[in-house]
Parts: sequence; C-alpha cells; structure tokens
Amino acid sequence: MAADWLGSLVSINCGPTLGVYQGEVSSVDQSSQTISLRQPFHNGIKCPVPEVTFSVI
Repeated sequence: MAADWLGSLVSINCGPTLGVYQGEVSSVDQSSQTISLRQPFHNGIKCPVPEVTFSVI
C-alpha cells in the first residue's frame, strides 16, 4: 500500500511553526515511519536540497 504513493505530488502541513512542504513522494518506509519528498518546496519556495525526509510521529 505504501508503494501506491510513490510518484504522487503531495503537500504536508507541519503546523504553524514548520509550515507546509510540497513535493513528489520518492520513498515511504513503513518500518521507520518516514516519507521522503524529491524536488521539495517549503512554503512555496524551492528547497536548496534535492530531497527531504519526514518522520511520522
């Protein structure tokens, strides 16, 4: 099921402090509960890194 998200364009709202990230899902790891976005944007501005990884708590 996690593989179904690969290649999807998503927005992740991290709340008022961290803001919103957008990008293409490049990996989903169910065991470590992480999701990675390639070509990410943060609050509408392109990130200087090619990929960001989020830990789902």
